[in-house]
Amino acid sequence: MVDSKSYEDWIEMAKKDLRGARILHEAKGVEKLVAFHCQQAVEKYLKAFLIKETGYLHSGHYLMGLLKKCYKIDENFKDFIVQVTFLNSYYIETRYPAEEGLVVDEEDAKRCIEYASQVLEYSF
Repeated sequence: MVDSKSYEDWIEMAKKDLRGARILHEAKGVEKLVAFHCQQAVEKYLKAFLIKETGYLHSGHYLMGLLKKCYKIDENFKDFIVQVTFLNSYYIETRYPAEEGLVVDEEDAKRCIEYASQVLEYSF
C-alpha cells in the first residue's frame, strides 16, 4: 500500500483519529488510546500541511520535527509548540507494554483532546 499524497485525505484521517479519541474518552479506562489517537491526529494534520505546501509526503512520527518544518513555511505553527510538545510523548509509549509504562490519567487524556483540537482547528 502506498500512502496518499492528497492532503485532503490526510486531513480527513486526522479528523477521524480525533473523533475516535473523543469516543474512546467517553468510554473511560482507555486513556492511553485517547492519547495515542490525539498524537496520530496531529501527526497526520501536520503531514497534510506539508503535502499541500511541498507536494510530497514527509516521513517520521516525531511531531516536533514535523512542526519545525511547518513553521519554516508558516510561522503561525509556532503557536502550537506547547501542544505538540505535550502530544509528542504519546506515540511509542502508548502503543506497547513496558516494564514501567507511561501513565496517562483522565486529565492527561482531556488535555490531549484539547490540544489536538486546537491544532486541527488551524486553517491553512
